[in-house]
Amino acid sequence: MISPYRLALTHFNDLTIGPVRHASLLEVLGSDEKIWRATTDELQSGGLSRGMAAKFIAWRTTQDPQALLDDTLKRGISLVTLDDPEYPELLRAIHDAPYVLYYRGTLPPADALLVGVVGSRQASQYGLKVAGELSEALARHHLVIVSGLAWGIDEEAHKATVKVNGKTIAVLGCGLDANDSYRKIQLAEEILAKGGAVISEYPPEMPSLTHHFPIRNRIISGMSKGTLVVEAAEKSGSLITARAALMENREVFAVPGSIHSPTSVGTNRLCRDGAHVVTCANDILEVLGVTPRVTSTEVPAAMIPPAAPEARAILALLNHEPKHIDDLALTVNLPSHTVGATLTIMEIEGYARHVGGGNYTR
Repeated sequence: MISPYRLALTHFNDLTIGPVRHASLLEVLGSDEKIWRATTDELQSGGLSRGMAAKFIAWRTTQDPQALLDDTLKRGISLVTLDDPEYPELLRAIHDAPYVLYYRGTLPPADALLVGVVGSRQASQYGLKVAGELSEALARHHLVIVSGLAWGIDEEAHKATVKVNGKTIAVLGCGLDANDSYRKIQLAEEILAKGGAVISEYPPEMPSLTHHFPIRNRIISGMSKGTLVVEAAEKSGSLITARAALMENREVFAVPGSIHSPTSVGTNRLCRDGAHVVTCANDILEVLGVTPRVTSTEVPAAMIPPAAPEARAILALLNHEPKHIDDLALTVNLPSHTVGATLTIMEIEGYARHVGGGNYTR
C-alpha cells in the first residue's frame, strides 16, 4: 500500500518536490513520513532551498495525507510507486522517474513491448494517415502504443490502436480528473475499455499547464523501447520527446515528409541526424527485433479487393493524395450519389478515408 505521505508530496506546489528532489530527500531522511515531518534544516540538507522549505512546512499544516489518499482511491484511481513490481520497468530506469504514477485501467505486463508515437497537434492529412496506419500495424503485432492524448498525431495513434482492439497508454500533462474535453474523455474511455491505461504523475485535479507537457514527454519516451515521431515542426514538443529517448539510449524513429511542409522540418532533421527512417511498420519491427507477420485474421482490409465492381474501380484511383468525390465520379463515369454511397461503405470496411471537404484517400 502506498504511503499517504508519498502521495501528499505530489500535491505540493505543482510538484516542486519532483523525482530528483524526492530521491535526494529520501536518501538523507530515510522515509516519506520523515520528509513530511522534517524541519527546515533537514529539508535544506535534502536539497530544498530555505524559502521553499518554509513554504512546504506552512502548506503541510493545511493538509491531511490520509484524506488525500482516501479521496484518490474513492475516485477510482490506482497508484503505483517506484518501489512496486508493477511499475513500468523501462520507466523506472530513467534518472527522473516519477515516484508516484496515478492511473486508471491496466498497466502493461513486464514483457510487453511499448512504442511511443508522437507528433504535431497541427498535423497534416498525410501525418494523420501515416500515424494511423503505423499505429494500427504495430498494434496488430501486439505492441503497446504510448502517446499523449493530445490533438493531432497523438489522438490518431490512440484511435487507430483502439480500432484494432490493441492496447494503448495515454500519458497526460494534467491530473486524471482535470481532462475536461468531451472528445478526449470519450477516447480515454475507449482506451480503458480495450485494456489500456491513462496515467499521470500529477494529482487528480491538477490542470494542464504549458510547462507540464515537456515534462510529461519524458514518461512517453521513458516507458517505451523506441519513440516514433510522425510530424514535428522545427521547435516542437515531439523533438523534446525524441531527445529524451536518445538520452536514455532508446531507439528514435522518424517519418520523412515534404521539404515544403513546416510540420516535417523536425522529422526530416531527425532523419538527417541519424534517426531510423520509417516508411512502413516493418522498419520499426525489425529494429525492435519483432518478426513481421501477417496471419489470416490480420490481413489488412486494403490487401483484399472489395467485392463490388464500383468499389474496385474507385479504389484503383485512390492513393495518399486526397481526391474529391466529384473527380472520382467523373473518372469512373458514375453518378456522384452512387460514388458517395460506395465510398461510405469503403470507409466502414477500411478501404477509404474521408479527409474532409468531400476528399478521400486510400
